[in-house]
Amino acid sequence: MDLQPVDDLRLYVLSEDCAGYDTLFWAQFGISFLVDVRLGASRRRILFDTACDAGPILHNMEMLGLDPKAVDLVVLSHHHIDHTGGLAGVLQGMEKRAVVIVAHPEVFKISLMATPYADTEHFPHLTLGLSGANRKEEVERLGGEWVLARDPMCLMAGVTTTGEIAEEQKAPYEKGPYEALRHVEEGRLQPEYIRDEIGLVVNTRQGVVLITGCSHPGIVSMTKKARDVAGADRIHAVIGGFHLLDASEDKIDATVQGLLDLGVSRVFTGHCTGVSAERKLEQAFPGGFERIYSGKVIDFG
Repeated sequence: MDLQPVDDLRLYVLSEDCAGYDTLFWAQFGISFLVDVRLGASRRRILFDTACDAGPILHNMEMLGLDPKAVDLVVLSHHHIDHTGGLAGVLQGMEKRAVVIVAHPEVFKISLMATPYADTEHFPHLTLGLSGANRKEEVERLGGEWVLARDPMCLMAGVTTTGEIAEEQKAPYEKGPYEALRHVEEGRLQPEYIRDEIGLVVNTRQGVVLITGCSHPGIVSMTKKARDVAGADRIHAVIGGFHLLDASEDKIDATVQGLLDLGVSRVFTGHCTGVSAERKLEQAFPGGFERIYSGKVIDFG
């Protein structure tokens, strides 16, 4: 699809692992963004992810002068708790009768962590997923209306999700399952590819912007999918976690080069990206690299 450029995009970092210095904003493990888009007389405020807990999100919204009731819809990047844990609490803060929640159909799957211990694998808890107050039925009771799609979904003129990143669409160094994770499918433990992760794509007058949660499918593969979905020649900016915390130096180098090859101009990252990757990204994008943190505001006019 060809995305019409929006007039204005303002992105608020509502929650992130870091809150910066000399600040009253709260940090927590995970990511949450408010994506405020304007096109002519139309305006849509999209809550992208809800970190682990609603408390810091609602506190930071108050600090930023943002009203939770003004949120128009929610997009969940994937099922992990550091991106969905605050969902129920935020819905309560929104005080609405009905809120659309856009996600991948596999967002409800049971995900487990394989923890090596005494030469065996144990699964001590559901690592990441919609459980407790965030269960499907509980969220619906709070007014959540699930819209689940594997394909890209247009949310307004100029804004779409990436849809699922298929394994065959991935860069070679971003393929394969996660060694430490499993999910339950038809009563059996299966390798975890985290197929449910989606990103948000916004076409601005400066260029196409990709917003991600953890980039488990690979930030290069997600960026390429965003470019293709938007019908663009390149991506102007990528924002979010890149999940390179435990990556090898070779994979980090390949990722940095992949972003350069895709014509990315600006990089805003944090959360699960890792210090080594951030250092190399800063070197590769002089003047175009910024770290995200709770309370940061990013404008694309």
